[in-house]
Amino acid sequence: MYCDRNSNEKTKMWKSLFLWGFLLIALMATVAAGASAATSQPAQMIDKFEVEEDFGVRKALAMLGSQCQKNIVPSPNVDGVLAFRSLTNITFEEAMDAILGENFRYEQVGQLIKVYTKEEYQKMKEDPERMEYKVITLYYITAEEAAALIRPVLSDSAKIEKSTPAEKSITSGSGGSSSGTGSSTSSGGGGSSGGDTMALNDTIVLYDYPEYIKNAEEVIKLIDVRPKQVLVEATILSALLTENNQFGIDWNLMAGVSLNGTVATQDYASAGGTNEIVDRGSAATSPIQQIAAGTPGTPMETAGFAPAGENGLRIGATSGDMSVLITALEKITDVTILANPKILAVNKQQGYVQIGKTLGYRGSTAISTGGVATQGEVQFLETGTVLTFRPYIGNDGYIRMDIDPKDSTATLNVDKVPDETVTQVRTNVIVKDGETIVIGGLFRDVVNTVRTQVPILGDVPFVGALFRGTTDITERQEVIILLTPHIIEEPSETGGDKRAADISRKRSGAKEGLQWIDRARLAEDSYARAVSYNSENDNESAMKQLSVALNLRPTYLEAIRLKEKIIAESSPEEVQKLERIMLKAVDQEEAPNWRRR
Repeated sequence: MYCDRNSNEKTKMWKSLFLWGFLLIALMATVAAGASAATSQPAQMIDKFEVEEDFGVRKALAMLGSQCQKNIVPSPNVDGVLAFRSLTNITFEEAMDAILGENFRYEQVGQLIKVYTKEEYQKMKEDPERMEYKVITLYYITAEEAAALIRPVLSDSAKIEKSTPAEKSITSGSGGSSSGTGSSTSSGGGGSSGGDTMALNDTIVLYDYPEYIKNAEEVIKLIDVRPKQVLVEATILSALLTENNQFGIDWNLMAGVSLNGTVATQDYASAGGTNEIVDRGSAATSPIQQIAAGTPGTPMETAGFAPAGENGLRIGATSGDMSVLITALEKITDVTILANPKILAVNKQQGYVQIGKTLGYRGSTAISTGGVATQGEVQFLETGTVLTFRPYIGNDGYIRMDIDPKDSTATLNVDKVPDETVTQVRTNVIVKDGETIVIGGLFRDVVNTVRTQVPILGDVPFVGALFRGTTDITERQEVIILLTPHIIEEPSETGGDKRAADISRKRSGAKEGLQWIDRARLAEDSYARAVSYNSENDNESAMKQLSVALNLRPTYLEAIRLKEKIIAESSPEEVQKLERIMLKAVDQEEAPNWRRR
């Protein structure tokens, strides 16, 4: 009996819980439906609104307010006769417009609908006491731009004050040029650091009527939004293949010729075997006796048919004073340059990146009497890979860009003027987000053949080959410039985490290439062993390896952190002891400042 009564009580309890739960759900559904109906309730419709002939405006407003449950309060000057007698299937707002016509205006203030004449309404709206101020903080556009864009939605009496604009750009610290004696001077910090200029966000202060200020806020809400960014990846491939093929025969006559002297000259001559230099003048008539008669002089040789001084295969034969050399040389030069700069820039803002060298040279100089350049303007030429672009992002996933990729090398010639070799494209293109396009390409093939020979003999069939030489130069150049833009909505889309991981891998790889006795390599190895011991809970061995690592590199941050972590886990009192030692050292250092004088 006891068990049955207990089970019946449990059944009643579950029934009560179910009933209350059902009622709660129904109540919540009713509230939600009411809220939905309130938010989506259509405008109140009036099936029919009829008045008598010559019916007054004030009476019509009173009747409309009574019919629609509205509090309509007309001013004393609101009166007149209606131009209609009946309206059907209209809203309350349409009925108000029909009754008031062009001569009256109304405005809802809370639960009251106030009706004015046209003159009263305009006077009320232009009352200076209604004007108020509003401070609006901007985050992405400048105060000057915002002021210009909201001007059309403000009243004629509105006043706008703008915050001071920020510095226009960052000045580079490298310095562009200098003049005077000596070399280039650098600007160091690159210019002003801002001083006491405003450090807050751009701000505008509006002073206008409330309805106009509301319009301005809506405009700013639409235009002061975070701009999109573009990540541009440019690939510049420049390949140059040069093939040089040389073949020829050199004939040399090694016999010496006795020289008795040289012809008369107007220049300088040695007088009497001394070292004194004298001017012979224009009256000189006899040769200068420099070499005695019968002394072997400068050897004579015919023109060579192979370039002198070149390496290669040289086969020859010598007989007496005659030598014959056959020279054959094939030289191939293959140069490939691959540049892959990447840069992120905000929409409509210029992006610039240079990876290379800045070559300094004198643009104009003043030469001293000793032939030394003493003063002049030092100019700089940027070489290497340079990428300059300005993106314009569309709302259809396409990007229009002004882009100027450039890859160059330069050397100073004998006159100290730079000779620059440039691969450059400057263009304006439209690219879809994430797609790669070719914005420039050059394929050039130059064949140059040089033939040297003895006149007539070189043209004789068969035998003529002994008296001529050829040099064939073939140059093939290929230049391709690829472009891939990416629209960036969030900073995480740039792949910064992956790039940071790649840098860590390259850093580790660079350390692996160090000599095994290098201090940095030994410290890295000790730290790696310490991490391994720590993962195996062998803190004693880990501490020993950390001591070695810190002895080699006392500022090894990762090793210091791991040591503190092990101490905190194994010996918390040691951490407190270290803290007490540090506090004691600070107290001792600061104690003299607290002594009474």
